[in-house]
Order: sequence, then structure tokens, then C-alpha cells
Amino acid sequence: MNQVQELTKDLALAIEGCEEYVRYQKAKQALYKYPILKKKADEFRKRNYHLQKSGTDIFDESEKLLAEYAQVIEHPIVWEYLNAEGAFCRLVREVNWSVLENLDFEIGFV
Repeated sequence: MNQVQELTKDLALAIEGCEEYVRYQKAKQALYKYPILKKKADEFRKRNYHLQKSGTDIFDESEKLLAEYAQVIEHPIVWEYLNAEGAFCRLVREVNWSVLENLDFEIGFV
């Protein structure tokens, strides 16, 4: 195993122990106990993801989506899961950007 692979494994182990990941795992396990709620939460997540990637005027559309799924996303278990997922995703994004910022890699086209 080369040095990058070894350090990547160490990074994954460090992430597994961080607050954001632990919170996300706990929230995920709590949500999995309610299959119908999980299904509805996943429908919301899927539609929200596609909306974000659509390039349309997301302000009006996101308001409609939030109103449509209000009962689902306001459920305490779903609310915690979505917040924990968001925090974990931000951590992963920060790690990725930190790596790229320290390397000579052309991302100016973004």
C-alpha cells in the first residue's frame, strides 16, 4: 500500500470518530427504525437533490417542495437526520476543498 492509500485510510478512520459522522450514523440508525418515514425522507432528499441540480429558479420550487414535505421534514427524527447529513456533507466538502487547495490542480473552470 502506498503512502497516499495509507493516509487515506487514516483519514477515513479519523472521520469515523468525528462528531459529525457519529451524529449522522446515530440519526441514520434512528430513521431506519421507521421504514415508511425513511421512504418519505428519501423521496424528499431525491427531489431536493434533483432540484438543486436542475438549474431552474430554485427559490420558488424549493418553497413548494418544503411545503409539500413539511410534515415529513418537521418530524424530529427526520429533522435530526437531515441536519446531521448536512453537517457531515459539509465536513466532507471541506476536506475535499482543503486537499484541492493545497495542490496545483486546475479548477478555475468551475
